[in-house]
Parts: sequence; C-alpha cells; structure tokens
Amino acid sequence: MKLIFLLSGEHPELAKEEVLGLLSSYGRIEKLDEDEQILIADFGGDCSVFYRLAFTHEISEFFASCHLNELEEVFKEIPIPKGYTCVRVRKIGKGREHINSLEIEKSMGAILWKRGAKISVSKPEVIIRIYLAERAHVGVLIHKTDTKQFNERRPDRRPFFMPFVVLPRLARALINVTGVRGTMLDPMCGTGTFLIEAGLMGVKFTGVDAFRKVVWGCAKNLKFFGLPTNVIWGDARNLPFKDESFDAVVTDFPYLRSTKSYGEDLYEKATEEIWRVLKTGCRVVLVINVDADDLFGQFFKIEAKFYQRVHKSLTRRFFVCRKVQC
Repeated sequence: MKLIFLLSGEHPELAKEEVLGLLSSYGRIEKLDEDEQILIADFGGDCSVFYRLAFTHEISEFFASCHLNELEEVFKEIPIPKGYTCVRVRKIGKGREHINSLEIEKSMGAILWKRGAKISVSKPEVIIRIYLAERAHVGVLIHKTDTKQFNERRPDRRPFFMPFVVLPRLARALINVTGVRGTMLDPMCGTGTFLIEAGLMGVKFTGVDAFRKVVWGCAKNLKFFGLPTNVIWGDARNLPFKDESFDAVVTDFPYLRSTKSYGEDLYEKATEEIWRVLKTGCRVVLVINVDADDLFGQFFKIEAKFYQRVHKSLTRRFFVCRKVQC
C-alpha cells in the first residue's frame, strides 16, 4: 500500500526515522519520495501498528502527487469514494499563506460532486486530504494520531517527578526507532518515561536505576499507569542479565553535572554493558548531552544522530546505533 505520512515539523528527520524503523519490523517498507514534512512510502504489513507512531500527525492512502495547478486533473480521475466525502487541505511550511485553502476544498469537492460523489462537510465518512508542500499530495485519510495523550502523560502529572526528563512523545518516537517488538531495556531509567511508553505500546520492558529512591519513584509511576513494576535497583556498569538478553535498549545517560554521583567510568562501562546485553543485529538509542561518537563507535555502528536544544546550556544528542556481528 502506498502511503503519505505527514510528519511533525518539530523533528522531521527523527519522525522519518521513526516511521522507517518501526514499520520495517512489521512488514516491508520502501521510501519512495519526500517533501516538506511529507514522506511517501510503500508499506506491505500490519497497518494496526500505526497507533504507535508519535511524530506522524496523520497517514493517508496515496493517490497522486502533482503541482498545484494540476489538482483539477487529479480530481477528475480520483476514484469516487463510498460514503459521504469531503476535501480538506493542509498547508505545510512557510510561504503558502496566500493560498486559499477553502477555495480549493470547494472547487475540488464540486468536481467530485459533479462526478456523483456524496458530499458532506459536517459529517464526512471519507476525507480526501490535499497536503500542500513544495508539491501537492493527494490521498484518503486512514489514520490520525491522538496527540492529546502525550499532554495527559506529562512528567509533572505523575506521582514521582524529576526535571529535564525526556517528554513522552519524544520517548515514544525513540523507542519506535528501534523497531522493538520483543523486550526493551532502559539501564538508567530514572522516572520511567521510556518504560511507560514502551508498556503502553505493549512492549515488554525492564528498567534499572542506581538510586533506590528513584527506583521506588519509577515503580510508583509505572503503577500509576497500570503497568508492571519491572524496575530494579542496580548499576548500569554491571547489569544482572545474560549476554544478548534484549531486543532493544533505549536510555538517557545522566548529564555531565550528574556523573560524579555514578562514577567517572559510567559512560564507557555502561556502553560496554549495553553492548553485551543487546542482541546482535538489534538497535539501541542512546541519549546524551555530549558528543560521544568516538565512544559509541567503539561498540556499535552509528546509523543516525539527531540533536535537541533544551536550553542554552543543554543540547541533547540522540544516537541511533546497531549491534553488528564482530
């Protein structure tokens, strides 16, 4: 099935990696085209997994890509949907303020109506989407992401809170980048954001943290969301698991000002342990506030790297890595 993914403007490159990483675990996916916040891909797999996506606003079944002045010809050819239909335009990016979305919706809807379509603007059963980026992309809407859920799970709304944690929507996207379907480990789990998002997606998880108070707090948060309290008190430098126990690892390293609490060898020893417990061929996402290319590159193949500026003195790096055969 050829699909149009409308990606988040906040992290478009990470959003693309999330789509490709997650869906490759559920079937065959081939990237076909790109535009501003638009990814067009052919996916042969289980569409029920779309609910997991965090940085995809919506998904439409692809019909055509064209220039704006070619839309009329496209709508003269598009199959007439069954059920009440409406046309809706989504303008993407800057420089399109002059385009009259309502006028386009009316004129394209009129073409469909003349061809025999049943039109309803107030209660449509089928929504034909026109995404206006550098080009126009036309498709039938099949999925819309519930973004309210992420606000409802804000860290400050949990029983146990600590500042500067990764937010739920971003955490979910980073988990999905690994494509995990089995068991995920967070060896420095803190308040449990990665564990919570994994659990709510049906992914089995295990968390470890070096501080007993944090482990208790994380367990409270997991219980708050009705999830199993699979979190233990332990050291990321000496994990109590067999070699190749996990299908994915996602973790946020303590930032430089906090590492003295763990020991100066935390980065190197923890990375070595993460490599040991991760299954060969699987992905890990490592979040850190320093450039650690040389360190992570000793153990993993670095496949992608993204940045997030939190404030002027904190920029996160997201390393997407894979454990390859030695």
